[in-house]
Amino acid sequence: MKRQYLIHVVMLVWAMCASETGLRAQAPLTQAAIELAEAGELDQALEQIASALSTVEAENPMTWYVQAFVLKELYVLEGRNPSSERRTAAESSARECLRLDPQQRLEKWWRPLLEFLADSYLLDVKMDIQNVTPEAPVQAEQRFASYQAVQQLLDVDWDPSEEWVLMHQQLGETGMAAALRLESSAAGPWFALGTHHYQQAASQAHDRYRSLYNLAVHTYNQGVREFKASEDNLDAMDAALQNAAVHWQKASDLLDAAIALNDAAPQGFEALAIVSTALLNQDRIEWCTSHLEELKGR
Repeated sequence: MKRQYLIHVVMLVWAMCASETGLRAQAPLTQAAIELAEAGELDQALEQIASALSTVEAENPMTWYVQAFVLKELYVLEGRNPSSERRTAAESSARECLRLDPQQRLEKWWRPLLEFLADSYLLDVKMDIQNVTPEAPVQAEQRFASYQAVQQLLDVDWDPSEEWVLMHQQLGETGMAAALRLESSAAGPWFALGTHHYQQAASQAHDRYRSLYNLAVHTYNQGVREFKASEDNLDAMDAALQNAAVHWQKASDLLDAAIALNDAAPQGFEALAIVSTALLNQDRIEWCTSHLEELKGR
């Protein structure tokens, strides 16, 4: 099946090279690769482009664009594997196309391709957030770096901070949600993961109130879990309550910092009242046993 996008490539090549010599005289190997791709022979097209790039056609930005496009098509046909070398190679070829096209004559073609690659990395980031575990490297951060690199090819002044903060907030939320579902003994690694990513998000000015607020809730909840895990062991309850109070004091400090950024949001004061009440009763095991509950992030 012919692909409409590649038909546009053929039209562009003809338009660019409609001189006395014509396309076949100027870039015969690239033209042959286009024809193979039009026939659905993508692997053969890729081989033909490799041949073209060993000749003077390597100075033609269109040759690099066609290679990038064919690699992108293969990446899609192979199932959009997040670890695909085809996608990485397509990005590299697109970069070379841009280098050889300083006047941006091919922008109408390379821009949609780069936008597609950027979107593909962003989709992987979202999937990696859902699949993150405390024991494994955080793939979302690596994919985001690739997404950022392509975005800055499209716009050198693009600021990644807003989306970077959102990624870390979502990773923090994944850790918080998993910890809420688990007992204290199993929640610890998820607490550490959520804490790390909320701290990362809070290191930036963008949406800092939400990052601090959720970090405070996450921290308070860990104190509750650690105390409740000791309820069947009377000898351990005093120490557990003291350790829990350390988390609650940190949560209180974080809520103070969040409220200082936004004193119009009622949930900050509501959470602070709950944390403060726990701190006021930190020496009363009976009260804590009856009244402590985890908070939800907002």
